[in-house]
Amino acid sequence: MAFRWAILGTGPVARKFALGLRAAQDAAAVVVASRDPARARAFAASLGVARAVDSYEEAVEAEVDAVYVATPVHLRRAHAALCLARGRPALLEKPFAGAAAEAEAIATAAREAGVFCMEGMWTRFTPLARRLAALREEGALGAVRLVEGAFCVAERPDPAGSLFRAQDGGALLHRGVYPLSLASMLMGPPVSATATATLGETGVDEDCAVLARHANGGISVSRASLRVDAPLELLAAGERATARVSAPLYRPSRMRIAKTAPRRGMGGGGGRLEKLRESGLAQGLLQRLAALRPERGATVFAPFAGNGYGHQADEVRRCVEAGLTESPVMPLAESVAIIAAMDQARAAWGGGRDDHSKR
Repeated sequence: MAFRWAILGTGPVARKFALGLRAAQDAAAVVVASRDPARARAFAASLGVARAVDSYEEAVEAEVDAVYVATPVHLRRAHAALCLARGRPALLEKPFAGAAAEAEAIATAAREAGVFCMEGMWTRFTPLARRLAALREEGALGAVRLVEGAFCVAERPDPAGSLFRAQDGGALLHRGVYPLSLASMLMGPPVSATATATLGETGVDEDCAVLARHANGGISVSRASLRVDAPLELLAAGERATARVSAPLYRPSRMRIAKTAPRRGMGGGGGRLEKLRESGLAQGLLQRLAALRPERGATVFAPFAGNGYGHQADEVRRCVEAGLTESPVMPLAESVAIIAAMDQARAAWGGGRDDHSKR
């Protein structure tokens, strides 16, 4: 029997999720709701969803097995509560919430209700990300001490668009969360964070860099931008090996693993050998040889199915059918910790956010 989904919201990410379900295990979107019923009807007609309903409440009341919440970030808590009160397993599109207080409230409500709830950080469920996590768990990377990642894509500024909207936009909330979450997967949840940012005309961070310390003592650097392009890659450096995840880090399928080769030291040592090594002739030769040297390590290729969004749906189904109320891949406490770290980062540049549920 197909695992039946209700979708709340009809924006671009909701469309991607609906399309991703086509590659998921026996899954189907059977009902959709939007603030604008006409948009819900158009969504259903274009994507083959059986029903479009006039309210979010009606969608949650339908005969479904889970609900995907893809409404704006400031509505996460209210729509999560709607699902949990009805006993509907909920998959909340990343970020889990707009502020730590909201994230904690969602997690507490889910635990008290005994209903499954998970952040839809879809990248964490791709085969490549699961393989990377397995390498860490097996000890193949050794202790991971540093993770660096960037999600920087130039966009045309649009004050009404979700990315630039003052209420819940910003590079960190929508893009920086990707490398930060992957760093959390590899080094444990962030325990502290600071950041710097460039704010745009609407007040959101259009460029940002976050420096975080994680549970295992490791450090991560997450960069995000709405205004410039940069390589969408991730580096995870462990004491035994380094993993370089090829772009795009948010939808990864390829990485290169190279064993770490510690040096004995960088001291010159003096004498004729040092003079020869540091001569212009020797350094010129080394530069030419570097251009010819093949890339170190072995390539790992782990393709995702469809557009990649279906893997998180498979995890929801697996957990629900197993009677779990949380996913071991993306537990609630970790989602809360990541939002709390982003709160700390925003506070560092004076961009703190209120609990939207109090408005």
